[in-house]
Amino acid sequence: MRVAITGSGGLIGGIVYDHLAKLGHDVIGIDRPYADWLKAGRNTDDENARSRVDFEMDLTTVSDEELMATLEDADCLIHLAADANPSNDDHSMIRNNIEPTTTMFRCAKSSQVNRIIVASSGLAQVGLEPLFAKGGPMHGRLIRIEDGIAPTSTYGASKIYAEVLAEMYARVHGIETIAVRIGTVIPNEDEHWIRGGRLQATAFLAEDVRRFFKAAVENTMQGYLLTVAQSDSPERFLDLEPGQSILNWTPISWPDKAENLQ
Repeated sequence: MRVAITGSGGLIGGIVYDHLAKLGHDVIGIDRPYADWLKAGRNTDDENARSRVDFEMDLTTVSDEELMATLEDADCLIHLAADANPSNDDHSMIRNNIEPTTTMFRCAKSSQVNRIIVASSGLAQVGLEPLFAKGGPMHGRLIRIEDGIAPTSTYGASKIYAEVLAEMYARVHGIETIAVRIGTVIPNEDEHWIRGGRLQATAFLAEDVRRFFKAAVENTMQGYLLTVAQSDSPERFLDLEPGQSILNWTPISWPDKAENLQ
């Protein structure tokens, strides 16, 4: 299968790129020009990051024609590229999240891409968390997709926009779409055990990133899917359904300590 990945030079994009390529998929990596990485000090310590970028382009300025040419013959698009810093201003969220995501969906449709997987975030529901914490009226059960949305930042709202766009493209244009509220992926996974707390509760270990995106690319589904994807940490407070059932994926058993992480 031919799979295009935006943000392929980033941490999550690199994990997904390498794994899908290892499985035999024809992977197309799309990311900003390398000069932009150096200017931002982004991922410069990953010696292999640049090798995962097959097309350098700025998604905030790229033309539809150039993007459609890049997506030619792609079966699946995984759109991970974004400004992922919730503290950045509204202008950045519009310029780097809302507008490029709109462009990606439009061009993927024109290029006849069959499936679009777009990154959302648990921050789409972050305002609900106090209700499920100890002492809250919903304490004792996981937060589910059907519990609704409650962003507290423009970043969270921009991710909800991506979810709504994915639902619309499935319903109106018949494209298979998956919007995934991605957990916390970090370079040094030992930190999940060292720091614990919310970092561990929202952990998305690299092996589970591989498992989820393999399932999201390869497994049969129709229409639109909105789900959470993260690891099964002891303090997890988000439900992983309906993604587990529909995509038939299972996170690894959570190790008791970092040394036992396979």
